[in-house]
Amino acid sequence: VQAVQLYVYNPASVHPTYCTQPGTQTKNIDLYQLSASSEANVNCQRCKLKHIFRSVINCDYPLPVKQASKMNREMEKIIMPKDEDALARSQSVKERLDMLKTGTQLYKVRDKGVRGLQLYKRKYWLDMENLLIHFSPHKDPSTTLGCAVTAGSDSYNLKDICEVRDGYQTDIFNKIGDKTKADINKFRKITADTAFSLIFTPESNMHELDLVAEDKQTRDAWVDAIKHLVVTLKSLSHQKEYELYLKKQFRVADGNKSGYLDLQEVKSLCKGLNIEVDREDLKTLFDKANTEKTDPASKEKGEVLDEDEFVTFYYNLMRRPEIDEIFKRYSNQVEDTYKMTPEALLVFLKDEQKEVVTVEQCKDIVKDFETSEEKSSFTKEGFTHFLMFDDWQELLSPISKSSVKAEEMIHPLSHYWIASSHNTYLTGNQLIGESSVDAYITALKQGCRCVELDCHDGDDGEPIIYHGHTFTSKILFKDVVEALKTYAFERSDFPLILSIENHCSIEQQDRMAKHLVTILGDLLYTKGIKGDEKELPSPMYLQRKILVKSKRLSACATGNDNDNQSESDDDEHDNSKKKKTKEISKKLSDIVNYIHAVHFPGFNNDGAFFHMSSFGESKTIKILSDPETARDFVKYNTRQISRIYPGATRQDSSNMSIVEPWVAGCQIVSLNYQTDDLQNHLNRAMFTANRGCGYILKPEFLRDPSLAYSPTSPSGLDRTKFPTLNLSVEILSGQHIPRPQGVEKGEVVDPYVQIQIHGHPDDSNDTENHKGTKIIDNNGFNPTWKEDFTFNIKVPELAFLDLKVKDHSHTGKDQHLGSYAIRVMDMQEGYRRAYLVDYSGKQLKPASLFVKISKRWSK
Repeated sequence: VQAVQLYVYNPASVHPTYCTQPGTQTKNIDLYQLSASSEANVNCQRCKLKHIFRSVINCDYPLPVKQASKMNREMEKIIMPKDEDALARSQSVKERLDMLKTGTQLYKVRDKGVRGLQLYKRKYWLDMENLLIHFSPHKDPSTTLGCAVTAGSDSYNLKDICEVRDGYQTDIFNKIGDKTKADINKFRKITADTAFSLIFTPESNMHELDLVAEDKQTRDAWVDAIKHLVVTLKSLSHQKEYELYLKKQFRVADGNKSGYLDLQEVKSLCKGLNIEVDREDLKTLFDKANTEKTDPASKEKGEVLDEDEFVTFYYNLMRRPEIDEIFKRYSNQVEDTYKMTPEALLVFLKDEQKEVVTVEQCKDIVKDFETSEEKSSFTKEGFTHFLMFDDWQELLSPISKSSVKAEEMIHPLSHYWIASSHNTYLTGNQLIGESSVDAYITALKQGCRCVELDCHDGDDGEPIIYHGHTFTSKILFKDVVEALKTYAFERSDFPLILSIENHCSIEQQDRMAKHLVTILGDLLYTKGIKGDEKELPSPMYLQRKILVKSKRLSACATGNDNDNQSESDDDEHDNSKKKKTKEISKKLSDIVNYIHAVHFPGFNNDGAFFHMSSFGESKTIKILSDPETARDFVKYNTRQISRIYPGATRQDSSNMSIVEPWVAGCQIVSLNYQTDDLQNHLNRAMFTANRGCGYILKPEFLRDPSLAYSPTSPSGLDRTKFPTLNLSVEILSGQHIPRPQGVEKGEVVDPYVQIQIHGHPDDSNDTENHKGTKIIDNNGFNPTWKEDFTFNIKVPELAFLDLKVKDHSHTGKDQHLGSYAIRVMDMQEGYRRAYLVDYSGKQLKPASLFVKISKRWSK
């Protein structure tokens, strides 16, 4: 079967929607090139498919997300497999889920350090009601290999799983796969056909779970079922996700497993959820939700709530007065009730949300979110659901999160901020931390586009990666390259840079070059630089290509040569990376092109556009502390790439302040991704937009050296071209504010919000850009502030809004409860929802802030 491959705008990705038709010729049609055409030259057997494609072509790019999604759904109806095929797959999944609910015996594989790898036989089973994988140790110690275990049980949350891998694809299984090091007899039960691994989200702070089934059939059942569940959970709407959360709370509160909650159980649950409510008000809401209490056949005694009634009770409990006010303002009174017609919704979206929609689209919105049977207009509840659950009502638009701005991806690489990791292989500190292949995979999944490989000579002629002259563990270079091949472009199609710190002998450098060439194949960009090139190529040009950043031999060299200069700052770089005079392998040198690492020659020496230098933390601070050299740095960064890395004293893997180098246009500001801190929080805020592809186009004054600009105060910008921004941020309310560290028991919190602007010194050093709300006592459920703050932002192109919710303590330090950060230029205006996260990046849903944003520009 050959395919017609159609590029249709897809709001979820930059990838095309693929349409397969039997018997047609393979064609690749680029929407960007054909957007002005009246008809696509496609000979398709089904005219409907061609008609849909033509209708896309005639639309202005980019298409509105809802229109594009509708077109994609029409295509899916055409290209979906036959119903019986889908039914067969559905039955297969159901059969496997039923088997896994009963449970199977699996071996858990763990690395016990000096005791080596150990196996533990346990029973694992699926709990579909609570979305958990339970396990309990086998009670007979004789059946465990190498370790005795105690009885008990525990579980893993399916929502924490981001990937399932079969075969040998983790650090532990890589060790078992190396038969020269593993005890073959001890692990004879383990094969690539029975092994699989559960990979958890980075923010869960959980190591991968390596498991072995008794046979391939059982392994495949687990792999297929969990993959299915992971995809399903990811596709849940906000509303379905929220109701799952509520039903989970219901089951926790239902101590006697009756399937109902009485008034006392509901009251206890409310306290556990950070809710203080008067008993009389609670009883009124309880009775209102208890719709079947008059039917004695339906429920015992009648004075209880089932799951669905509890969800209704909860929605009534969380009435939102601030939303009710908005609703009433844009609604018409019909008899004793208010209704918001699609026409009124159109006015609200235009005036408040600054959105351009049609009446027909507003009718669709009402149908999607209205909770009553009559769906021709919004009730108060339906409008509340719309603001709570519609993707478009978030502070960051779904277009920014799910699509790449193709027109912005055609500039030279030096014109972008690039998501970058420092000592990517480490999962802990810089002295005794573990090195892991999975650390690379985790960084790549987070959109990182520059990873670091510290390469040293290993045993048996195989190069290894670790933090030299420390007690960090070691991993094989080739295992890392294998992982890079698999995951380099899972999150982003744009180029990946391998920053190689080379400490190897010529022989092992040759081995490195061989692994890079043979394993990566066509993914590795090996073309030389043409003589007429004057600037770096664009991310679009280098799509799905891997670049090597390392030293190169001089153009006249014919063989291996000495390297007598370090690209890094020897006065700051730690001893493990100070380089002795070392020969460079010609084979490794030959695959270095656009990212040629050189020692920084100073700002007075114009280097080649493909020369890149690394700057340590203290040297960077020194350069930026002087207005003259700071401006020189900006000019350097318009044409060449700079790499900034943390200082040697940060052995705890803490991070340097990331915003200051960005303000100077530094492209690669390397962070220790494994550290949960403000810097990684801001890094995620920077790279969440543009579909998280790891490349963000710098503003024009950081790309054009002729424009007046200084990264020190004052900025010196031409205000007619780069106006200031008067930003109004109204903190209206919060919902489901968690307790510190996410604990479920304890005192109800006293929340307040700190608001801060990070960015250019003109803004970050302005005391007027650091503000906070009042404290709300004893209310983490739905605290209401209704406080308006104004910020005069002088360089909005570089500014971040940082919202931090804290719990006021009368006796100790105020605790951090959750945060939200976003680039000011990415913010939508109007009434918006901001979901809170912690510094690991873990979403604390349904915890959120409800805010109103307005922007006013002034020259």
